[in-house]
Amino acid sequence: MAKRGKPEAISIEDRGKACWLVASYRPVSLFSLRMTHATSKGGKTLLVPTPYVIKMALLDVCFRRYDETEAPIAARAVFDVVKGREVRIRPPEQCMVQNTFVWVLDAERDGDLPFKRTIAYREFVSHHGVMEIALGVAGLNEPEIAGLSELFLHINSFGKRGSFWQYERSDLIDGELPIGFSVPLTEQRFRGVPSYGMVQALDDFGEELCAAKNGFDRISTYGDGRIQLGLHRILVETALPYRRVSAGRGFTWYGK
Repeated sequence: MAKRGKPEAISIEDRGKACWLVASYRPVSLFSLRMTHATSKGGKTLLVPTPYVIKMALLDVCFRRYDETEAPIAARAVFDVVKGREVRIRPPEQCMVQNTFVWVLDAERDGDLPFKRTIAYREFVSHHGVMEIALGVAGLNEPEIAGLSELFLHINSFGKRGSFWQYERSDLIDGELPIGFSVPLTEQRFRGVPSYGMVQALDDFGEELCAAKNGFDRISTYGDGRIQLGLHRILVETALPYRRVSAGRGFTWYGK
């Protein structure tokens, strides 16, 4: 990421939406990302990675891309650039949600052993097609956009461990994104479009986190402070271009 001075302020209304950096990925394995309000034993999954997860993936890449002295500096610079920017997702053409029960280890409250085996519900998503991730980059210069594009190239996982994706390419789009990307319910562009038949709560960086002087330290595993849902991490009701095609006892099939 190119060195820069104080990041240009992004208004809540703008969030960099006049220009988009779009990174394309293909699924390599099953995807799983538990919904915020799902319990540890009732792990319902989201269908796509969230803006919060995508921004954290960009920060994570800094620690794998740079050495131990450069990584914290680069990660803080990337955080200042992307924290207030809009992220939209165009999911693959189809996905199949498979549900099952698995054995997991749970804390043992009674007895001598620290853990006990118990049954938990899990969902895994099999995607078919290309996923596109759009990040609002209006107001950034060419080296900054090139730096973000390089970071997207190094991302190979979104969601829970093992949810692998293969990077394909990056493109720039000026103006509005075409129909087919995720849209917050506060916008009206998706109204009347039949393919937008799914709504999920996707988390993102909140205004409190973006404005905080210790924002990076709050999201860092080794930093001070904490993340509070509703302030630093917010849930955005988002329309996805999916509709249910079919369902059975062990699966639900979504398409466009």
